[in-house]
Amino acid sequence: MLKETFSCDDVLLVPRYSKLSSRKVCDISSGEFGMPIISAPMDKVYSKELDKYLVEKEIPTTVHRYFNSYEEQLSASYRDPSPYRFFSVGSVSKYKDWIDGLVDSNISNFLVDMAHGDSKQCVDTVEYIKKKHPTAKVIAGNVATSSGFQRLQRAGAWAIRVGIGSGSACSTRANTGFGVPLLTAVQDCAMVKENALLIADGGIKSNGDIMKAIAFGADLVMLGKMFAATSLAPGKCFGEKRNFLCEYNDASVFMFEEYTKYKEYRGMASEVARKGVLKESSVEGVSGLISYVGKTEDFVIGIENNMRSALGYAGAKDWKQFEKRVKAVRISNSAIIESQTHLK
Repeated sequence: MLKETFSCDDVLLVPRYSKLSSRKVCDISSGEFGMPIISAPMDKVYSKELDKYLVEKEIPTTVHRYFNSYEEQLSASYRDPSPYRFFSVGSVSKYKDWIDGLVDSNISNFLVDMAHGDSKQCVDTVEYIKKKHPTAKVIAGNVATSSGFQRLQRAGAWAIRVGIGSGSACSTRANTGFGVPLLTAVQDCAMVKENALLIADGGIKSNGDIMKAIAFGADLVMLGKMFAATSLAPGKCFGEKRNFLCEYNDASVFMFEEYTKYKEYRGMASEVARKGVLKESSVEGVSGLISYVGKTEDFVIGIENNMRSALGYAGAKDWKQFEKRVKAVRISNSAIIESQTHLK
């Protein structure tokens, strides 16, 4: 019998009795971080401006590895020491000199960025970094099974990315047939979590999805598209103006304009991102335009407010209480439709 699995759209969190005097008393900080989110290591997400803003908010950020050298990667990022900034690298078999260069440059936070993190290459890379820099914090992944999580945990990973094929710009499932729905992968990996943080990565479409991932065991939630759609992301911005004719009281007719903005976004396994190396790479991503949502600052404030509200609905003053009190239910297709806004 096949195992039943579920993604964010398949569940809702159940409101609980609350003794809190106000949602304002809820503490959304998580461990050493200002809140439990982290930016994705993608070239249409990372910018110095976004990095600076997130670090000031004590939100972890990642510097992608799509540069020509570690020197270029360093020059594209801030050099101030920060426990909130992680530098991405590939496998030690190909990126040994790159890793050594970062270590020699006093970098102590790394992200081993591999599509299939449950692999000897990923384990070997984590172990190499930890041997060369024993106190380094290493994020590794991605994995989708508890056994994969355990292997990287034993290798010394400080945090592990969980999620295969669920990203908005990811076509791994369509092109290879492999993947596990995000919440199932998170729940399975959370059951074997001991000394590593769990980062839910992929398929997060809304602030509510962030809370669902945390409810199922995530310590941090990685955001790619959601940050890429904001002002401080580096993607080019495009605009489209449309005119509408509207009738009022079956008589008066007036026209109004709507101006919609879009930003560039692409998966790092897309054909565009891998231009020039396609003969050696499996294309497992797409590229295109996404709707621009506005200022990064307003976007983050929205997450903060929604997180406090979510804690309030759970009757929890912090994430530890949230983890103990939160309950989830499976929902039908009709309930999925009901959960969406529907003004028409």
